[in-house]
Amino acid sequence: MIKIGSTVASLAGVALANKILTAGWKKVTGDEPPTVNDDPDEQIRDIIIWSLVTGLVGTLIKVGVSRAL
Repeated sequence: MIKIGSTVASLAGVALANKILTAGWKKVTGDEPPTVNDDPDEQIRDIIIWSLVTGLVGTLIKVGVSRAL
């Protein structure tokens, strides 16, 4: 039962973090985050930064939730 609760809490945390990160990205860059890689004008630097930030935050949330429960 704890595993289900941990999974739900992780998913909710990551979804919330994604919304916050997306809003922050828009505020800082003025553009949408690079979520679709078929745009040839998208800079590889932005794609790498977005991937690193979202991956890091998602992992921190998942580890934090699993340790808290």
